[in-house]
Amino acid sequence: MNTARAFPRIVLAVALSLPVTAVADSWTLDAAAWARPRDGRTVVTMAPLPTVVRAWSRRSDAQLVVRYAGGEDGELWATELGDWLVALGVPGSAITLTPGGRPEHLELEITEGSGR
Repeated sequence: MNTARAFPRIVLAVALSLPVTAVADSWTLDAAAWARPRDGRTVVTMAPLPTVVRAWSRRSDAQLVVRYAGGEDGELWATELGDWLVALGVPGSAITLTPGGRPEHLELEITEGSGR
């Protein structure tokens, strides 16, 4: 058997035998974008929020995780964003606020879970 020809088949066989894990959708909201004055009109159009809400709504059982940097400022920012997400139609029970993100960013991630 020619080793050079068998190698791609071996790689494919190994790849197919690996467990499949769901890849979560994720986005980042920068502090600079959030620093703009906020009202319903600006939040509805603020990237990436419309995309996040649409992606969440396409999932039947999804959780929207908001990861923030921690501390009081990060928690206040994440809580305010959570309130706006509820106003955009995401139930509060589908939103999880989690410390551990990067400073000056909110990380938004859609994961499998009990989101509805």
